[in-house]
Amino acid sequence: MSYDVVALVAGEPDEHDIVRALESVDQELRLHWHKDTSVLQIRDGDGRLVATLEPGQRVESPGEVVRLLGAEAVAGLPDRFWWVETRARPDAQGREVAHRFADGLVLRLGGAVWTSGGAEFGLWEESDHPAVERAAPKALLVAQDREVVPFSSWLSDAVATHAGQRTLQVLTPPTARLTYGVRTFLAGPLGRWVVRDEDGGHYDGFTGLPVHWDDEYGFLADKEPSGLNWTEREPDAAPVPGFLVDFAETAGTQVVVDVSVLHRDPLTPHLGRAAEIIAEHLAGHAPSAWGPHEPTLREWDRERITGFAAERRPRASILYLSGPFGLGQPLSGQIGLTWHGSRIRERISIAAGFEDGDAAPFDALPQLVEALAAEGLLDGLRVRHLPGHSDTTCSPVWAGPAIPVGLAIGPERLRAVGSDRAQAGPIGGTLLGEGADQAVWYPVLSSAEAPLQGLELMGRQTDYLAADPRG
Repeated sequence: MSYDVVALVAGEPDEHDIVRALESVDQELRLHWHKDTSVLQIRDGDGRLVATLEPGQRVESPGEVVRLLGAEAVAGLPDRFWWVETRARPDAQGREVAHRFADGLVLRLGGAVWTSGGAEFGLWEESDHPAVERAAPKALLVAQDREVVPFSSWLSDAVATHAGQRTLQVLTPPTARLTYGVRTFLAGPLGRWVVRDEDGGHYDGFTGLPVHWDDEYGFLADKEPSGLNWTEREPDAAPVPGFLVDFAETAGTQVVVDVSVLHRDPLTPHLGRAAEIIAEHLAGHAPSAWGPHEPTLREWDRERITGFAAERRPRASILYLSGPFGLGQPLSGQIGLTWHGSRIRERISIAAGFEDGDAAPFDALPQLVEALAAEGLLDGLRVRHLPGHSDTTCSPVWAGPAIPVGLAIGPERLRAVGSDRAQAGPIGGTLLGEGADQAVWYPVLSSAEAPLQGLELMGRQTDYLAADPRG
């Protein structure tokens, strides 16, 4: 299923509105709850799956809709409205049902309709999950023909339903860009970004290497890259033409901060505070929105985030954030929450975008480390930067490797390592803060002359801090 239609409606859509809008399309269409998800299936009189429908979500942060769909999508809408998304079978019947259903909702409730591209990839096969374009024993393929691809509830549910069993592969046209949330997942071991070029071939969106469909593993490259010297070992492996453009020369800069903190008292409203501090130092303002997937339609509220985590306990959660929508530099990111008995581990990863690399606030990073440590919100921190769009999205072109900027350890780790030892090692550390809240900042960027040297230095410093000083 790969043809997306979003109805942005002014009034809250209830079950009666949905049924009436569907009946106006075809009296024989029927709604069914999908057995494994919270979405509704739209089936025709013969029982064939035509489209799937996600119940309406209230939009508390219109800036997020602008980020994903464009400013024209919200023109004329009230400050509060609802997002109703339908994914249709990519044929004439599916597209017509999705369009007419969305138009019917808007006619009843007011609003506007947004549609994706044509989604004519030629790979669709009906599967047991409403988001899946094609399934293989070891992979799920989801096609997305839209300008900005978010980590939607469809992707989140596909991952959760088949966690650890299959990789998630997302197929897009070369014009698509990924949000930071999608990029982070697909660049990992359980994901793959597949791009369909204008000639009908396919390549990996991160490496540019040609890929082909395998009935067991989904899309595979002829030779999968591995290790820093892989290109030297495989000189004949080359990306597709046009992938090695001079993107880095004209792109902006993205600064990525990763922080880990273990909360001893998770039920106090501390969750999300570290993300606020990071955003304030990078982007000049706290995040505007959050949610369990993208679009992040809920207004930023740390108490609601804490309540969400408590309700899901002891299950792990990944939350997404974005903003500040005109109040500072664009940012997006995610918060991973994992329970450890009565304590909860918070792992934050935030990317901020800058049109000019000289505007990146590298000088503010020591103050960021000190601020996190002062509030007991720092176990470990890493910072890197890379060429990229200032809106933090990612295009399928070569941008070069991420460049390490620095790392830090928090008060508890500092006490375990010892002040003298913590300030030594391959990278000289700077002691920050006072008393029991001290932390150490290691400026990799100023210690390395090249990206690979920076990676090596960071690895050596990490090994040094992890080693037992007693031998």
